[in-house]
Amino acid sequence: MKKIIGTIIKVTILLVIVVWMAIFITDYFRAQNGEKPLVCLSEQNVVSDGTNVEAGATYYSCTSFGYKYYTYTKSGESKTGFGPAFIKNEAEKELGL
Repeated sequence: MKKIIGTIIKVTILLVIVVWMAIFITDYFRAQNGEKPLVCLSEQNVVSDGTNVEAGATYYSCTSFGYKYYTYTKSGESKTGFGPAFIKNEAEKELGL
């Protein structure tokens, strides 16, 4: 009985990891094409009021399972990024988020 439960737990953990990897890879390639991720647990839209950065600069962030997609537009120039959710990117540092 313990062997069956151990096998079920191992298969479940492996399945969760495979599903997470599939979502991560899909979202990564969507970000490379400038598209929003499929899974978005929390979204953040910020428009600068001119205190730290020029007025009208926009920042969009979509946080998913351990990673973050963001778009930052300032002076008509747009930057898109994809990276770990637990590290602040350059745009967040500049806006003071």
